[in-house]
Amino acid sequence: MMRRSLFMMAMALAFTMNVNAIEIEVPAGQPPVPGADRKIPANAYENYSHINETAVKEVNEYVAYVKSHPRASDSLIAKINQEKPGYDKAVRLAEFSQSTVVLVHDKANAIRFSVPDISIRGDVITSNTEKGSLYAIRSLTGFLLVGPPHSKQIKGYEHGKYTYDNLKQTSWKFVSDAKEHVMYTEFTPSNSNHTYGITYGRSVTKNDPFQNRPAEVVMSNYIIPSIESLVVLDSYSKAESWGNFTYRIPKTAKLISQTIEEGRYEVRTYEDKGITIRVIRHVFKKDNIDRSSARPQILWFLDKYGDLDMPTQYATVWNNGLPGFLIDRQITKGNSYLRHYTKDSVYAYSYRILYDESMSLYNHKQLRDMIEYIEYVDFDNTRTLQKEPQWRVDETYKKQLEANSVYIPWYMKKIVLYN
Repeated sequence: MMRRSLFMMAMALAFTMNVNAIEIEVPAGQPPVPGADRKIPANAYENYSHINETAVKEVNEYVAYVKSHPRASDSLIAKINQEKPGYDKAVRLAEFSQSTVVLVHDKANAIRFSVPDISIRGDVITSNTEKGSLYAIRSLTGFLLVGPPHSKQIKGYEHGKYTYDNLKQTSWKFVSDAKEHVMYTEFTPSNSNHTYGITYGRSVTKNDPFQNRPAEVVMSNYIIPSIESLVVLDSYSKAESWGNFTYRIPKTAKLISQTIEEGRYEVRTYEDKGITIRVIRHVFKKDNIDRSSARPQILWFLDKYGDLDMPTQYATVWNNGLPGFLIDRQITKGNSYLRHYTKDSVYAYSYRILYDESMSLYNHKQLRDMIEYIEYVDFDNTRTLQKEPQWRVDETYKKQLEANSVYIPWYMKKIVLYN
Protein backbone atom coordinates (compact mmCIF):
# COMPACT_ATOMS: atom_id res chain seq x y z
CA MET A 1 0.00 0.00 0.00
CA MET A 2 2.81 2.41 0.91
CA ARG A 3 4.61 1.75 -2.38
CA ARG A 4 1.42 2.37 -4.32
CA SER A 5 0.79 5.62 -2.44
CA LEU A 6 4.33 6.84 -3.09
CA PHE A 7 3.99 5.98 -6.77
CA MET A 8 0.72 7.89 -7.03
CA MET A 9 2.24 10.88 -5.25
CA ALA A 10 5.19 10.90 -7.63
CA MET A 11 2.86 10.76 -10.63
CA ALA A 12 0.99 13.82 -9.38
CA LEU A 13 3.87 15.94 -8.14
CA ALA A 14 6.02 15.34 -11.20
CA PHE A 15 3.83 17.49 -13.39
CA THR A 16 1.62 19.74 -11.25
CA MET A 17 2.64 22.38 -8.75
CA ASN A 18 -0.01 23.80 -6.44
CA VAL A 19 0.21 27.36 -7.66
CA ASN A 20 -2.79 29.64 -8.12
CA ALA A 21 -6.25 28.19 -7.65
CA ILE A 22 -8.86 28.19 -10.40
CA GLU A 23 -10.23 31.72 -10.76
CA ILE A 24 -13.40 31.53 -12.83
CA GLU A 25 -15.17 34.76 -11.93
CA VAL A 26 -18.81 35.63 -12.65
CA PRO A 27 -20.36 39.06 -13.22
CA ALA A 28 -22.62 40.48 -10.52
CA GLY A 29 -25.97 38.75 -10.41
CA GLN A 30 -24.77 35.68 -12.31
CA PRO A 31 -24.93 32.16 -10.83
CA PRO A 32 -21.66 30.38 -9.93
CA VAL A 33 -20.08 28.20 -12.60
CA PRO A 34 -21.02 24.54 -11.96
CA GLY A 35 -18.19 22.37 -10.66
CA ALA A 36 -15.61 25.15 -10.21
CA ASP A 37 -13.32 24.14 -7.33
CA ARG A 38 -10.78 26.57 -5.87
CA LYS A 39 -8.91 23.66 -4.30
CA ILE A 40 -7.76 22.54 -7.76
CA PRO A 41 -4.62 24.32 -9.07
CA ALA A 42 -5.13 26.55 -12.10
CA ASN A 43 -2.49 24.57 -13.99
CA ALA A 44 -3.83 21.12 -13.09
CA TYR A 45 -4.62 20.58 -16.77
CA GLU A 46 -0.89 20.50 -17.53
CA ASN A 47 -0.73 17.08 -15.91
CA TYR A 48 -1.97 14.57 -18.49
CA SER A 49 -1.76 11.71 -15.97
CA HIS A 50 -4.79 11.06 -13.78
CA ILE A 51 -5.27 7.87 -11.76
CA ASN A 52 -8.25 7.27 -9.48
CA GLU A 53 -8.84 4.59 -6.86
CA THR A 54 -10.98 2.50 -9.22
CA ALA A 55 -8.12 2.38 -11.71
CA VAL A 56 -5.62 1.37 -9.02
CA LYS A 57 -7.95 -1.41 -7.88
CA GLU A 58 -8.43 -2.71 -11.42
CA VAL A 59 -4.69 -2.58 -12.09
CA ASN A 60 -3.93 -4.57 -8.94
CA GLU A 61 -6.59 -7.13 -9.82
CA TYR A 62 -5.17 -7.43 -13.33
CA VAL A 63 -1.63 -7.95 -12.02
CA ALA A 64 -2.86 -10.58 -9.58
CA TYR A 65 -4.67 -12.36 -12.40
CA VAL A 66 -1.57 -12.34 -14.60
CA LYS A 67 0.55 -13.78 -11.79
CA SER A 68 -1.96 -16.59 -11.26
CA HIS A 69 -2.05 -17.39 -14.98
CA PRO A 70 1.60 -17.66 -16.09
CA ARG A 71 2.33 -17.03 -19.74
CA ALA A 72 4.34 -19.37 -21.90
CA SER A 73 7.97 -18.78 -21.00
CA ASP A 74 8.91 -18.11 -24.62
CA SER A 75 6.28 -15.39 -25.15
CA LEU A 76 7.49 -11.85 -25.78
CA ILE A 77 5.64 -10.36 -22.79
CA ALA A 78 7.01 -13.06 -20.48
CA LYS A 79 10.55 -12.28 -21.61
CA ILE A 80 10.01 -8.55 -21.07
CA ASN A 81 8.67 -9.16 -17.56
CA GLN A 82 11.70 -11.28 -16.73
CA GLU A 83 13.92 -8.33 -17.60
CA LYS A 84 11.59 -5.65 -16.22
CA PRO A 85 9.40 -6.84 -13.33
CA GLY A 86 6.34 -4.64 -13.11
CA TYR A 87 5.95 -4.19 -16.87
CA ASP A 88 2.32 -5.41 -16.79
CA LYS A 89 1.45 -2.95 -14.04
CA ALA A 90 3.12 -0.01 -15.77
CA VAL A 91 1.26 -0.74 -19.02
CA ARG A 92 -2.13 -0.96 -17.33
CA LEU A 93 -1.56 2.22 -15.32
CA ALA A 94 -0.57 3.98 -18.54
CA GLU A 95 -3.75 2.86 -20.26
CA PHE A 96 -5.96 4.24 -17.48
CA SER A 97 -4.03 7.51 -17.14
CA GLN A 98 -4.36 8.74 -20.74
CA SER A 99 -5.68 12.19 -21.56
CA THR A 100 -7.05 13.80 -24.72
CA VAL A 101 -5.64 16.92 -26.39
CA VAL A 102 -7.64 18.74 -29.07
CA LEU A 103 -6.27 21.24 -31.60
CA VAL A 104 -8.51 23.03 -34.09
CA HIS A 105 -6.63 25.08 -36.64
CA ASP A 106 -7.40 26.47 -40.07
CA LYS A 107 -7.71 29.97 -41.52
CA ALA A 108 -10.34 30.96 -38.95
CA ASN A 109 -9.60 28.65 -36.05
CA ALA A 110 -6.58 28.27 -33.82
CA ILE A 111 -7.15 26.81 -30.35
CA ARG A 112 -6.03 23.89 -28.20
CA PHE A 113 -7.25 22.40 -24.92
CA SER A 114 -6.90 19.19 -22.96
CA VAL A 115 -9.29 16.78 -21.25
CA PRO A 116 -8.36 14.26 -18.54
CA ASP A 117 -10.20 11.44 -20.30
CA ILE A 118 -9.36 8.67 -22.74
CA SER A 119 -10.16 8.81 -26.49
CA ILE A 120 -11.78 5.77 -28.08
CA ARG A 121 -13.12 7.22 -31.33
CA GLY A 122 -13.26 10.51 -33.25
CA ASP A 123 -15.62 11.82 -35.94
CA VAL A 124 -15.75 14.98 -38.05
CA ILE A 125 -19.32 16.26 -38.42
CA THR A 126 -19.93 18.46 -41.45
CA SER A 127 -23.73 18.86 -41.31
CA ASN A 128 -23.39 22.60 -40.64
CA THR A 129 -20.71 23.27 -43.23
CA GLU A 130 -21.49 26.98 -43.41
CA LYS A 131 -20.37 27.26 -39.79
CA GLY A 132 -17.44 24.90 -40.09
CA SER A 133 -16.79 21.34 -39.01
CA LEU A 134 -17.74 20.00 -35.61
CA TYR A 135 -15.26 17.55 -34.09
CA ALA A 136 -16.66 14.74 -31.94
CA ILE A 137 -14.56 12.56 -29.62
CA ARG A 138 -15.91 9.55 -27.73
CA SER A 139 -14.59 7.94 -24.55
CA LEU A 140 -16.09 4.88 -22.90
CA THR A 141 -18.62 6.77 -20.77
CA GLY A 142 -18.42 10.31 -22.12
CA PHE A 143 -18.31 12.47 -25.24
CA LEU A 144 -16.81 15.75 -26.40
CA LEU A 145 -17.85 18.15 -29.17
CA VAL A 146 -15.83 21.18 -30.31
CA GLY A 147 -16.26 23.63 -33.17
CA PRO A 148 -18.59 26.53 -33.97
CA PRO A 149 -21.32 27.41 -31.44
CA HIS A 150 -23.58 24.35 -31.52
CA SER A 151 -25.54 23.80 -28.32
CA LYS A 152 -29.24 23.67 -29.15
CA GLN A 153 -31.80 24.99 -26.71
CA ILE A 154 -32.61 22.26 -24.21
CA LYS A 155 -35.47 22.54 -21.72
CA GLY A 156 -34.48 22.76 -18.10
CA TYR A 157 -30.86 23.80 -18.53
CA GLU A 158 -28.96 26.12 -16.19
CA HIS A 159 -26.92 28.90 -17.78
CA GLY A 160 -24.75 31.89 -16.99
CA LYS A 161 -21.70 33.95 -17.87
CA TYR A 162 -18.15 33.96 -16.52
CA THR A 163 -14.75 35.58 -17.04
CA TYR A 164 -11.40 33.85 -17.46
CA ASP A 165 -7.92 34.90 -18.58
CA ASN A 166 -7.45 35.24 -22.35
CA LEU A 167 -11.13 34.53 -23.09
CA LYS A 168 -13.98 36.92 -23.83
CA GLN A 169 -17.74 36.67 -24.55
CA THR A 170 -17.83 33.62 -22.32
CA SER A 171 -20.92 31.70 -21.24
CA TRP A 172 -21.95 28.25 -19.99
CA LYS A 173 -24.93 25.92 -20.01
CA PHE A 174 -25.45 22.86 -17.87
CA VAL A 175 -27.98 20.01 -17.93
CA SER A 176 -28.10 17.04 -15.62
CA ASP A 177 -30.15 14.09 -14.48
CA ALA A 178 -29.49 10.98 -12.45
CA LYS A 179 -27.73 9.26 -15.35
CA GLU A 180 -25.76 12.00 -17.11
CA HIS A 181 -24.30 15.49 -16.75
CA VAL A 182 -23.56 17.69 -19.79
CA MET A 183 -21.85 21.10 -19.78
CA TYR A 184 -21.36 23.51 -22.65
CA THR A 185 -19.13 26.58 -22.85
CA GLU A 186 -19.00 29.24 -25.54
CA PHE A 187 -16.10 31.68 -25.82
CA THR A 188 -13.92 33.86 -28.04
CA PRO A 189 -10.14 33.99 -27.51
CA SER A 190 -9.00 37.48 -26.52
CA ASN A 191 -6.79 37.79 -29.62
CA SER A 192 -9.50 36.57 -32.02
CA ASN A 193 -12.99 37.39 -33.26
CA HIS A 194 -13.82 33.72 -33.85
CA THR A 195 -16.28 32.13 -31.41
CA TYR A 196 -16.12 28.46 -30.38
CA GLY A 197 -18.27 26.03 -28.48
CA ILE A 198 -17.22 22.99 -26.45
CA THR A 199 -19.64 20.39 -25.10
CA TYR A 200 -18.54 17.73 -22.61
CA GLY A 201 -20.85 15.07 -21.22
CA ARG A 202 -20.40 12.03 -19.01
CA SER A 203 -22.41 9.26 -17.46
CA VAL A 204 -22.72 9.78 -13.72
CA THR A 205 -20.52 7.04 -12.27
CA LYS A 206 -17.90 6.92 -9.53
CA ASN A 207 -16.59 3.61 -10.80
CA ASP A 208 -15.10 4.71 -14.13
CA PRO A 209 -11.36 3.94 -13.96
CA PHE A 210 -10.63 6.42 -16.76
CA GLN A 211 -12.45 9.46 -15.35
CA ASN A 212 -14.82 9.36 -12.39
CA ARG A 213 -15.38 13.09 -11.95
CA PRO A 214 -18.64 14.72 -13.11
CA ALA A 215 -18.66 16.58 -16.43
CA GLU A 216 -18.99 20.00 -14.78
CA VAL A 217 -15.89 19.43 -12.63
CA VAL A 218 -13.84 18.38 -15.66
CA MET A 219 -15.12 21.28 -17.76
CA SER A 220 -14.66 24.01 -15.12
CA ASN A 221 -11.32 22.91 -13.66
CA TYR A 222 -9.51 21.32 -16.59
CA ILE A 223 -11.02 22.10 -20.01
CA ILE A 224 -11.73 25.84 -19.58
CA PRO A 225 -8.37 26.64 -17.90
CA SER A 226 -6.51 24.77 -20.66
CA ILE A 227 -8.07 26.68 -23.58
CA GLU A 228 -5.31 28.55 -25.39
CA SER A 229 -4.88 30.27 -28.71
CA LEU A 230 -2.39 28.53 -31.00
CA VAL A 231 -1.17 31.95 -32.12
CA VAL A 232 1.28 31.85 -29.19
CA LEU A 233 3.24 29.14 -31.03
CA ASP A 234 4.33 31.74 -33.58
CA SER A 235 6.30 33.59 -30.91
CA TYR A 236 8.85 30.82 -30.40
CA SER A 237 8.42 28.20 -33.15
CA LYS A 238 8.30 27.97 -36.93
CA ALA A 239 6.58 25.64 -39.37
CA GLU A 240 8.53 23.06 -41.36
CA SER A 241 6.98 21.16 -44.27
CA TRP A 242 7.70 17.64 -45.45
CA GLY A 243 5.51 16.90 -48.43
CA ASN A 244 1.96 17.32 -47.21
CA PHE A 245 3.06 17.14 -43.57
CA THR A 246 3.72 20.29 -41.51
CA TYR A 247 5.23 20.30 -38.03
CA ARG A 248 6.87 22.91 -35.81
CA ILE A 249 10.39 23.35 -34.43
CA PRO A 250 11.90 26.06 -32.21
CA LYS A 251 12.82 29.20 -34.13
CA THR A 252 16.46 28.83 -33.13
CA ALA A 253 16.76 25.13 -34.10
CA LYS A 254 18.99 24.20 -37.05
CA LEU A 255 18.68 21.26 -39.46
CA ILE A 256 21.96 19.36 -39.18
CA SER A 257 21.26 16.23 -41.23
CA GLN A 258 18.75 14.47 -43.46
CA THR A 259 19.41 10.75 -43.90
CA ILE A 260 17.83 7.37 -44.58
CA GLU A 261 18.18 4.73 -41.86
CA GLU A 262 17.75 0.97 -42.26
CA GLY A 263 16.79 1.54 -45.88
CA ARG A 264 13.27 2.78 -45.10
CA TYR A 265 13.26 5.51 -42.43
CA GLU A 266 13.74 9.08 -43.67
CA VAL A 267 15.16 11.12 -40.79
CA ARG A 268 15.56 14.85 -40.28
CA THR A 269 17.70 15.86 -37.29
CA TYR A 270 17.65 19.32 -35.74
CA GLU A 271 19.67 20.71 -32.87
CA ASP A 272 19.30 23.64 -30.52
CA LYS A 273 20.79 24.50 -27.17
CA GLY A 274 19.97 21.54 -24.91
CA ILE A 275 17.68 20.01 -27.54
CA THR A 276 17.94 17.29 -30.19
CA ILE A 277 14.97 16.76 -32.50
CA ARG A 278 14.41 13.80 -34.82
CA VAL A 279 11.51 13.78 -37.28
CA ILE A 280 11.10 10.37 -38.92
CA ARG A 281 8.77 9.20 -41.64
CA HIS A 282 8.30 5.93 -43.49
CA VAL A 283 5.75 4.48 -45.86
CA PHE A 284 2.98 2.94 -43.77
CA LYS A 285 1.92 -0.49 -44.99
CA LYS A 286 -1.13 -2.50 -44.01
CA ASP A 287 0.92 -5.00 -42.01
CA ASN A 288 2.72 -2.26 -40.02
CA ILE A 289 1.86 -1.81 -36.35
CA ASP A 290 -0.13 1.40 -35.91
CA ARG A 291 1.74 3.14 -33.13
CA SER A 292 -0.52 6.18 -33.39
CA SER A 293 -2.89 4.11 -31.23
CA ALA A 294 -2.29 4.05 -27.50
CA ARG A 295 -1.64 0.44 -26.59
CA PRO A 296 1.09 -0.46 -29.13
CA GLN A 297 2.89 2.83 -28.48
CA ILE A 298 2.79 2.34 -24.70
CA LEU A 299 3.97 -1.28 -25.00
CA TRP A 300 6.83 -0.30 -27.30
CA PHE A 301 7.94 2.73 -25.29
CA LEU A 302 7.99 1.05 -21.89
CA ASP A 303 9.85 -1.92 -23.31
CA LYS A 304 12.52 0.16 -25.09
CA TYR A 305 12.99 3.09 -22.73
CA GLY A 306 13.14 1.43 -19.44
CA ASP A 307 12.43 2.76 -15.99
CA LEU A 308 8.87 1.63 -15.28
CA ASP A 309 8.58 3.77 -12.13
CA MET A 310 9.47 6.99 -13.96
CA PRO A 311 6.31 9.18 -14.19
CA THR A 312 5.26 9.35 -17.83
CA GLN A 313 2.30 11.10 -19.45
CA TYR A 314 0.23 9.80 -22.34
CA ALA A 315 -2.35 11.52 -24.54
CA THR A 316 -4.22 11.03 -27.78
CA VAL A 317 -3.77 14.27 -29.74
CA TRP A 318 -6.44 15.29 -32.26
CA ASN A 319 -5.43 17.77 -34.97
CA ASN A 320 -8.57 18.76 -36.91
CA GLY A 321 -10.11 15.37 -36.22
CA LEU A 322 -7.06 13.27 -37.12
CA PRO A 323 -5.33 11.50 -34.21
CA GLY A 324 -1.81 10.86 -33.04
CA PHE A 325 -0.35 9.67 -29.75
CA LEU A 326 1.91 11.61 -27.38
CA ILE A 327 4.37 10.30 -24.79
CA ASP A 328 5.90 12.79 -22.35
CA ARG A 329 8.60 11.73 -19.88
CA GLN A 330 9.77 14.80 -17.98
CA ILE A 331 12.86 14.54 -15.78
CA THR A 332 13.77 17.30 -13.33
CA LYS A 333 17.49 16.98 -14.00
CA GLY A 334 18.80 15.37 -17.16
CA ASN A 335 17.36 14.40 -20.51
CA SER A 336 13.58 14.56 -20.83
CA TYR A 337 11.73 12.95 -23.72
CA LEU A 338 8.76 13.90 -25.91
CA ARG A 339 7.41 11.70 -28.68
CA HIS A 340 4.43 12.25 -30.99
CA TYR A 341 3.50 9.49 -33.42
CA THR A 342 0.87 9.98 -36.13
CA LYS A 343 0.07 8.82 -39.65
CA ASP A 344 -1.94 9.53 -42.76
CA SER A 345 -2.86 7.04 -45.48
CA VAL A 346 0.66 7.14 -46.96
CA TYR A 347 3.23 7.76 -44.21
CA ALA A 348 3.78 7.20 -40.50
CA TYR A 349 5.54 10.07 -38.72
CA SER A 350 7.47 10.02 -35.47
CA TYR A 351 8.49 13.37 -33.99
CA ARG A 352 10.94 13.04 -31.07
CA ILE A 353 12.49 15.66 -28.82
CA LEU A 354 15.27 14.86 -26.37
CA TYR A 355 16.00 17.87 -24.16
CA ASP A 356 17.49 19.11 -20.92
CA GLU A 357 15.21 21.87 -19.64
CA SER A 358 18.01 23.32 -17.47
CA MET A 359 20.00 24.04 -20.65
CA SER A 360 17.22 24.72 -23.15
CA LEU A 361 15.87 28.14 -24.13
CA TYR A 362 12.38 26.59 -24.04
CA ASN A 363 10.44 25.10 -21.17
CA HIS A 364 8.61 21.79 -21.00
CA LYS A 365 5.16 23.18 -21.77
CA GLN A 366 6.38 25.16 -24.79
CA LEU A 367 8.05 22.09 -26.28
CA ARG A 368 5.06 19.87 -25.61
CA ASP A 369 2.58 22.38 -27.07
CA MET A 370 4.82 22.64 -30.13
CA ILE A 371 5.20 18.91 -30.73
CA GLU A 372 1.43 18.38 -30.48
CA TYR A 373 0.79 20.62 -33.49
CA ILE A 374 0.51 18.67 -36.74
CA GLU A 375 -0.99 19.84 -40.02
CA TYR A 376 -1.68 18.14 -43.32
CA VAL A 377 -1.39 20.51 -46.26
CA ASP A 378 -2.96 19.81 -49.66
CA PHE A 379 -3.29 16.15 -48.84
CA ASP A 380 -5.85 14.53 -51.13
CA ASN A 381 -6.97 11.96 -48.59
CA THR A 382 -7.31 14.28 -45.60
CA ARG A 383 -11.00 14.87 -46.29
CA THR A 384 -11.48 11.16 -46.89
CA LEU A 385 -9.87 10.30 -43.56
CA GLN A 386 -12.00 12.90 -41.80
CA LYS A 387 -15.15 11.27 -43.18
CA GLU A 388 -14.23 7.96 -41.56
CA PRO A 389 -14.51 7.19 -37.84
CA GLN A 390 -11.04 7.28 -36.34
CA TRP A 391 -10.88 4.38 -33.89
CA ARG A 392 -8.14 4.32 -31.23
CA VAL A 393 -8.58 0.70 -30.13
CA ASP A 394 -7.51 -2.62 -31.64
CA GLU A 395 -9.64 -4.46 -34.17
CA THR A 396 -11.07 -6.99 -31.70
CA TYR A 397 -12.18 -4.33 -29.23
CA LYS A 398 -13.43 -2.14 -32.05
CA LYS A 399 -15.68 -4.95 -33.33
CA GLN A 400 -17.07 -5.45 -29.84
CA LEU A 401 -17.95 -1.76 -29.53
CA GLU A 402 -19.43 -1.60 -33.03
CA ALA A 403 -21.63 -4.60 -32.22
CA ASN A 404 -22.76 -3.12 -28.91
CA SER A 405 -26.45 -2.13 -29.04
CA VAL A 406 -25.86 0.94 -26.84
CA TYR A 407 -22.37 2.32 -27.53
CA ILE A 408 -22.68 3.66 -31.10
CA PRO A 409 -26.41 4.61 -31.06
CA TRP A 410 -25.94 6.55 -27.79
CA TYR A 411 -22.94 8.39 -29.19
CA MET A 412 -24.60 9.35 -32.48
CA LYS A 413 -27.74 10.45 -30.65
CA LYS A 414 -25.68 12.87 -28.58
CA ILE A 415 -24.03 14.32 -31.68
CA VAL A 416 -27.41 14.95 -33.31
CA LEU A 417 -28.88 16.39 -30.12
CA TYR A 418 -26.11 18.91 -29.46
CA ASN A 419 -25.20 19.74 -33.09
